[in-house]
Amino acid sequence: MNSTVKHLAQAVESPSFDAPAVSDDADLAALGYTQKLHRTMGPFTSFALAFSMVSINTGVVTLFADPFTRVGGVGILLWLLVIPLVACIVLVYSHLAGRIPLTGYAYQWSSRLAGNHFGWFTGWVAFVSFVAGTAATSAAIGSVFAPEIWAQPTQAQVQGLSIAATLVVGLLNVFGIKLATRINDLGAGIEIFGTVILAIVLFAGVFFFFDHTQGLHILVSAEPTSKQPIQFATVALATLLPVSVLLGWEGAADLAEETKDPRRTAPRAMIRAVVVSSVLGFAVFALLGIAIPGSVADLLNQPENPVIHIVRLQLGRFAGSLMVVVAFASILACLIANMAVATRMTFALSRDKMLPASGFLSSIHPRFGTPVGAIILITGVAVALNLASGGFVTAIYSMVGLTYYLTYLLTLIAAFIAHKKGRMPTAPDGVFDLGRLLVPMIVIGGIWALFVIVTLTLPDENHGAAVTTVITLGVGVVWWLASLRGRLNRGLAGPSR
Repeated sequence: MNSTVKHLAQAVESPSFDAPAVSDDADLAALGYTQKLHRTMGPFTSFALAFSMVSINTGVVTLFADPFTRVGGVGILLWLLVIPLVACIVLVYSHLAGRIPLTGYAYQWSSRLAGNHFGWFTGWVAFVSFVAGTAATSAAIGSVFAPEIWAQPTQAQVQGLSIAATLVVGLLNVFGIKLATRINDLGAGIEIFGTVILAIVLFAGVFFFFDHTQGLHILVSAEPTSKQPIQFATVALATLLPVSVLLGWEGAADLAEETKDPRRTAPRAMIRAVVVSSVLGFAVFALLGIAIPGSVADLLNQPENPVIHIVRLQLGRFAGSLMVVVAFASILACLIANMAVATRMTFALSRDKMLPASGFLSSIHPRFGTPVGAIILITGVAVALNLASGGFVTAIYSMVGLTYYLTYLLTLIAAFIAHKKGRMPTAPDGVFDLGRLLVPMIVIGGIWALFVIVTLTLPDENHGAAVTTVITLGVGVVWWLASLRGRLNRGLAGPSR
């Protein structure tokens, strides 16, 4: 401990280019771990990873039809309800990221705030969410882009494209976080630039140039294309597009041990990613809705992806081709980010001997500084899920949202327990701090998380995803009962102190 304090003091008194690395390594040592992963991520890369995890283009391109089917164009305005509620969870996560800057984020936080057993279940749910998210994102590549390659792609072609993308991204992650994040930075940059340009062009078009659009009327239209009556359940389900889009921003916290000055960098990255994604996501979705030419039902019934179809009809084939490029860069960057966070969660659990084959899964490549065993596992599982799913990306996404929100809820509960028992760690000056707003944000975020979990569980159409989630969570319970519980009680597993 004296050595740690000495390193911290030297970093403060003699700031230099190397000071952050010394401070970060000492900070990690104080939390019980030795630096093994390569710490290369700066503020923009951390933001880009969180932004790519959210990937507004992935959500909008794959789920554009959903609100129109359920409640009509008025579903666009549900973004304005969802954004501030998601923000409550983001702020609590930012508070925690500044206090426990460790890879494995929610698992580490919950373990240290509410106990190792509670931490295991939080970590297992987060692990499942990231594995499913990686598979869902790779499946999205096949379902969205296979029709751009083949006129009438077969299921095997869709799956083949998804699996090929997964294998390439797995290799990129093996060769180092620096290479993977550089490509992710490029993909995120293309997505931000392309989305801003698209929003500007759509804005100019719908108000000055386009003919035969739905116009502003679409924003108050309560005429679902399904022709089904609008009930509370359908409105709740219609919120799932912004819910599904605004997921994954916490990836910046999961890569804390590969981030420079993570106590300050990760909270800022998460907040900025959600702000930028919220503004761009709502603007683009609303403008695309306004720009729909002719009947909404006709748009959704034609074979081409509706977003790409709108762009091609209104802006021409060249613009449509550019949209395809931007969407591909966005979803590929999202897959790179998902692979990174899933493998780091696997590494964090294995480093603490929480998973079977922990020695293999926590192994770090001596040259590249990457958890190769974890990368092999996540790549293999993602390939297997794509083969099993038959390319049904919507079903996988349903499971992703449910497990993400279960992770959020468990983390919020752990934070509440720690606050009430006086276990919440302090943070250095300049680190994000909610102060007296912590408990209100936990309560509001917790109520919202419960609402989403119920919405993703009770309706008949979500039963399949709910059953799949229960089965995967049951695996975690069985492992805990059979082996892990005893080892946690004996101190043979769990986070270092």
